[in-house]
Amino acid sequence: MITHYVKASPTTSMVDDSDNFMTQLLWGDPVHLEADWDSDSTWANVRVRGSIGWVRKNALRKATSSFKGLLEFYIIDVGQGDGVLVHTPDDKWHLIDAGVPNEKQMTKKGAANFLRWKFYEDLRMGKIELENLIMSHPDMDHYGGMLDLLGERLYDGRQFKVSVNNFYHGGMGRFYGTNPLGKTKSGTVAPLPNAAFGISRNDKFIVELLDDIDSFRTPARTFTTKFAELAALVADKCNSAARISQQDKFLPGYDDTQKVAIHLLGPIIEQFGTNIGLRKLGRGDRWESKTRNGHSVVLRFDYGDARILMTGDLNDESQRLLLSYFDKSEFAVDVAKGCHHGSDDVNMEFLKAMQPRATALSSGDNESYAHPRPAILGASAKYGRESESTRGKVLPPLVYSTELARSVALAYPSTVKLDPDFSGPQDERWYSAKTTLIKSKNTRYRPLKTTPIAIDLIYGLVNVRTDGKKILCATMKESGNSFDCRMFKAGVEVPTT
Repeated sequence: MITHYVKASPTTSMVDDSDNFMTQLLWGDPVHLEADWDSDSTWANVRVRGSIGWVRKNALRKATSSFKGLLEFYIIDVGQGDGVLVHTPDDKWHLIDAGVPNEKQMTKKGAANFLRWKFYEDLRMGKIELENLIMSHPDMDHYGGMLDLLGERLYDGRQFKVSVNNFYHGGMGRFYGTNPLGKTKSGTVAPLPNAAFGISRNDKFIVELLDDIDSFRTPARTFTTKFAELAALVADKCNSAARISQQDKFLPGYDDTQKVAIHLLGPIIEQFGTNIGLRKLGRGDRWESKTRNGHSVVLRFDYGDARILMTGDLNDESQRLLLSYFDKSEFAVDVAKGCHHGSDDVNMEFLKAMQPRATALSSGDNESYAHPRPAILGASAKYGRESESTRGKVLPPLVYSTELARSVALAYPSTVKLDPDFSGPQDERWYSAKTTLIKSKNTRYRPLKTTPIAIDLIYGLVNVRTDGKKILCATMKESGNSFDCRMFKAGVEVPTT
């Protein structure tokens, strides 16, 4: 049971029985008491992130029914893709996307691994409990990790339990044959609120849209293999499913009467005649990917003075579509998850409208897209805003990348354990740190004892936490037990249109 939380200092230290530094704890970290609260001691014996140590009592605040924590975002290092775990102050958890399946990752550690660790070891809940699971759009690098999560099994065979109340999505499916994103119709929409961004009133629209859980359980047409696997898991593991768009205005249960309002700004559902649909984006042989990416679910979290924007894989055309329907002020935020992993297929007017104080980019390694693009790293800083730290210092616009924040722990082997069940040739079984050679792609060999091996992954996790007045952004340093932190005052300067 969570008994305390770390107070609003950016970090505090946890030490062992000999007063040696163990790790840094972040503002809002949940704390479990390991021993009764000793009123005569300045220290509390606690368990945090699965480790036991000592923390000064004056760094903790008691968990009460009126205080369940902060608005927190864990931008997970899922390799190439997106995965964001959100904790709202009503003590509910939400997952936006989950990256690619573990089997497709170099590290074999994805969103499901992080959630299992978070709920089982850090929160000690014994089960992953999500109020909302949100698929921003049906690309494998966003929904693939949901196959691991809803399948309740990690790549290494470890199992866990998961419960999901609601599954939300933008309406597009993945179908075999013609109309792979859904059947289309041509039509003309009403005059756009802002016609300055070159979006035509006449176009083709996807009208075959998924909606409730029955559209996943018994689809009208055959889904592609992996999407069919997702659909079956959604039908089996989620209590309900629903299509969401800007027409809903808010994520259900989080309107502007709540402590945290979650605005729905995309995808843009448009009406033509008696029909509604998602506009076909892009042209030529790339229209499918442009349309899938462009119609991402877009969420803006408002909490006190703080605004945080989740953008999915928006591209230039979809950003212009959003600006055609919304005033620029709707996209002005303190923190933004950068669009499409730092792709340069963006509209600069949209970046200017966001003007974030901090931008977090989720990008992968060993991928062919070269994300994040240098131009977008530069533009995110150029069009971002300065912020004022809680100590009065002016901070430049901040740019984070899960890939740049990641590192690995390297080590050299000293001994090798034989596999007693190995049934191959004897000369392959008898491994020795002194004699075994490793073959590389260029057919050269090197001794195992001089070959560094990655023994652990240090996640490139980007932490964002706010109480509505100040915002903490933190990434773990390569040492693996301390953080690089920036804490600044929240507040959006709404741009003029």
